[in-house]
Amino acid sequence: MRKIFILLTLFLSLQTFSQGLTFIRISPSIVVGNTSMYEIPVKAVLNPLSGTAQIRLIRVIEELSPSWDSFGTGICNYVACYPPEVDTVVASYSASTSSDDTVTIYFYCYYTEGAGYVRMRAELVSNPSQFVEVDFRAVTPAYIGITPISNTASEFRLNQNYPNPFNPNTKISFSLPVREFISLKVYDMLGREVRTLVSSELPEGQYEIDFNGEGLSSGIYYYSLRAGEFVSVRKMTLVK
Repeated sequence: MRKIFILLTLFLSLQTFSQGLTFIRISPSIVVGNTSMYEIPVKAVLNPLSGTAQIRLIRVIEELSPSWDSFGTGICNYVACYPPEVDTVVASYSASTSSDDTVTIYFYCYYTEGAGYVRMRAELVSNPSQFVEVDFRAVTPAYIGITPISNTASEFRLNQNYPNPFNPNTKISFSLPVREFISLKVYDMLGREVRTLVSSELPEGQYEIDFNGEGLSSGIYYYSLRAGEFVSVRKMTLVK
């Protein structure tokens, strides 16, 4: 068993070394902006493992909300910031830590709500088979109080609010396995809509949102999540 462990450790260390470079996002998994911003920066650090090397950055995937499509995303490194139509840039990087190692992907939201996802590949110019890919995500929700918990989810899910009963604040969490336009609304016992908590497109992930029942009467309420064909309803109780 010990021999297997040693061989496995050696194999993993060789695999890490074989990449020839490191490319690590230093921003949160999902950067949350707001509609008062015209751009959202998401940052990563890029270095060869040793010496100095020419590294090519390639935008391999770009998925944006319709409101962001006309603006796109931009790549910035220590050399320059490039317009959205530029998908590939090349620069020389050093293994020594410096300000030259920061790469920023700018999501140009221009004061509108929406969500964006970009996958960047960093590869050695001398050997493109040695590469690392990193995901960058940003969102400008049209609501206040939402918190991204994770950028992955295995299923659509609407969880029971906590605490329940509540007065007047509670938290509602939900999961999306794919990017989807969602609607999260609160209804009274007669089926009348009393609050819209979310009405926007979000990337895959797990989220938590604060709900404040200020201004509502004590009683039973229902909250509903709609995401594509998925619909889920849960009950909560406001006690004052």
